[in-house]
Amino acid sequence: MAALLEVSGLRKAFGGLVAVNDVSLAVSAGEVLGLIGPNGSGKTTLLNLIAGSLRADAGTIRMDGEDVTRLPNHKRVRRRINRTFQLVRVSKDIPVIVSVMAGLLHGAERAPYKDASYDAAGILGELNLLLKAGQRLDQLTYIEQKRVELARALATRPRVLLLDEWLSGLGPGELDGGMSVVWSLAAQGIAVILVEHVMTAVRALCGRVAVMNAGAKIAEGPPDQVLRDPEVIRAYLGDADA
Repeated sequence: MAALLEVSGLRKAFGGLVAVNDVSLAVSAGEVLGLIGPNGSGKTTLLNLIAGSLRADAGTIRMDGEDVTRLPNHKRVRRRINRTFQLVRVSKDIPVIVSVMAGLLHGAERAPYKDASYDAAGILGELNLLLKAGQRLDQLTYIEQKRVELARALATRPRVLLLDEWLSGLGPGELDGGMSVVWSLAAQGIAVILVEHVMTAVRALCGRVAVMNAGAKIAEGPPDQVLRDPEVIRAYLGDADA
């Protein structure tokens, strides 16, 4: 299947620290690609480069064949690339439905204002949040806030969605529900890049994973195969314990 998003030779340095070093990967429509690695390995920086929050020093990013490497974040959203954050970034003093309406009004399809409330309610319903539509975000639990952030991202109508530890902090029952959400996104044809430390979820959701360490991609392939790779084990445990 042809790749929807292609990243080639991406590099980003902060002074003398190379956070992302010559990383290439691709993801197709309807695929969930896992992006794993120890803390500080460069995963979130890579997502920031793909989303346009940071500008790459070298390399290219292509979305559906178009070079978007130099486009700012808001223009990539309109090219249907969006993301969630490791820490929830929502304005907590506004109603839930208004937060989601913002995504509809400024996303790829720029929904008319008269339709935005109805469409936002539909997205909230899909994420079991419709009963929370009129509440302020600071009245919700952390898990509910994470779902609202996802709803706002979905409101921009992405074809590529970057999920940065969206499943972290979920209990066992909540994890099953969160995984069902990710499956449903893939079933709709959305390409998902999933940064995650919960290996149960990675194995269940991802047909393929890429592993980063010290800014570089060190392995890629099916989860069970990659997690047995000696270099991956050393990256997580160190030489002495590997």
